[in-house]
Amino acid sequence: MVVRTLSHGAAYARHLIRGNHLPGDMKWSRPGAPPVLLAHGFLGTRGTMQPLARRFSDDGRATFSYHHGTFHLRSLLTSAQQLVDHFARLEKSLGISRFDVVGFSMGGLIALHAVKFLQAHRWVRRLALLGAPTDGTWAGLLGVATVGWISPSVWQCLPTSDFVGDLRAAPMPPGLRVRQIHASHDALCPLPRPLPGIDPARDFLVLPGGHSSLVVTHGFYDAIKEFFDEPEPSTIEEETSAAE
Repeated sequence: MVVRTLSHGAAYARHLIRGNHLPGDMKWSRPGAPPVLLAHGFLGTRGTMQPLARRFSDDGRATFSYHHGTFHLRSLLTSAQQLVDHFARLEKSLGISRFDVVGFSMGGLIALHAVKFLQAHRWVRRLALLGAPTDGTWAGLLGVATVGWISPSVWQCLPTSDFVGDLRAAPMPPGLRVRQIHASHDALCPLPRPLPGIDPARDFLVLPGGHSSLVVTHGFYDAIKEFFDEPEPSTIEEETSAAE
């Protein structure tokens, strides 16, 4: 497990240095399947989400990745508002009004805040939180010690922060399906509690791997794909009625 986790970290680093100047992938061979928006984590770049983007593209999904700014040092409140603005621009320019969203690590906190407090659920069909520290993480102290004097986000990720407390306490928007996916050996995001409003038996998954494994290995991608591809309840009911 240690060797595999280190190799996943090396693969993550290779994609990290690709930076943020990456095009969206508009290959769209599955009509009716919502496009996927990918939100990266702290000190990450859009390049870190490329393994997921390629796999979604191969599966016929158009993909977009969202850039949180240089090293993601700004307030998570600001980043959440910018995510909402990004949805609005995509809707205006492309005529797309529904997305499936993957929020990796800190990107998951941003996406969750956007849907709970900024009405972003109007654009989000399903939200996959990939290694998101929804109980906060004491690993944020490393950020506090290094960039805490210029970065509100590292303080907001601590378990004692008002941001984390408010985020857990706020109700899930009606009709929004959220899945939490975590790695069993994630040192940066210790396993949190299931969020209120999700079904722990169905939508709280723990798979082998470390923090980097979440975005570079097939097992975690398969868990997201299964979640996004699962038919809506109304579709299942219609198919059952037709069979009868």
